[in-house]
Amino acid sequence: MVVASSDANYVIPMHVMFVSLLENAARPDRFELFAIDGGIPEKQKNSLKNDVTVRGGNVTFLEVDDRIYANFPTRKHISAPAYYRISIPELFDASVKRAIYLDCDLIIKADLEKLWNQNLGPYSIAAVENIAGSTYLKSGLAQSDYFNSGVMIIDLVKWREQKIPEKVRTFKIEYPELISTNDQCAFNGVFKGEWLRLPVHWNMQSGLYRNTRQVNRIKQEGFFEKAVWEPSIIHYVGWSKPWVKPCFHPLEGEYRRYLDLSVYSDTPVKEVGIPQEYTIIKVLKKNFRKKLWQRKYRSRGIALHP
Repeated sequence: MVVASSDANYVIPMHVMFVSLLENAARPDRFELFAIDGGIPEKQKNSLKNDVTVRGGNVTFLEVDDRIYANFPTRKHISAPAYYRISIPELFDASVKRAIYLDCDLIIKADLEKLWNQNLGPYSIAAVENIAGSTYLKSGLAQSDYFNSGVMIIDLVKWREQKIPEKVRTFKIEYPELISTNDQCAFNGVFKGEWLRLPVHWNMQSGLYRNTRQVNRIKQEGFFEKAVWEPSIIHYVGWSKPWVKPCFHPLEGEYRRYLDLSVYSDTPVKEVGIPQEYTIIKVLKKNFRKKLWQRKYRSRGIALHP
């Protein structure tokens, strides 16, 4: 069972993410897909159903009581439905015991059944370390103890028993000084480093392209090579998304690879411009790093989608 959440703004990326999941699944009929509906137009729901059904999958739309999150703040590229994942255990009855949550700005490159079969041991959640220079700082946690909430395996039984949704919502409201993201910091504040570490290739974030102490540690731990050269999930974190211009991600074409297989193959890329806080030097550095890594991929015989 895989759950994502979207409004009208993110429904096409979510659609493409689901297409990539099914295209790379050995047994797509085994996947029950759920989309938490934050205001998805009926026409786009039908388009998603058609693209999922033709690939042997099934998608169901869920409703959440959005009044719970009415006063929760949003920021930049993240809208209110990003909070809806907090409610996942409350949207299913007790017979549903496990779920994989996925952000919309992902592309799946491996069979997700391998992730589903991950043994969580004593933990109620599995995730990948957040690859970023400063996001974790307000949380008070060590960088290695702070996870990215874009890909999570959730033990719904334990989440219900431990009242995780209620705790996350409470943390978000009561500890604003510990939060630098919508709800990711709240999740981390509740779990406090008690989560199963997944290999980084299950949530390959663009921070891996930078030469930082965190990335050097990941290299020493032996998780870097597969994550960069053979990512199972590509996560387009931050504002620079592959469905807009400019996009500084070396693998932006992987989004278009699956967009071209969907009913949205003719959707044009939207021009959004450079954020005001970006200096010319910063833009040049990002463009240089993108081109450098694309050359590295091609030198290894990796075909990049245009």
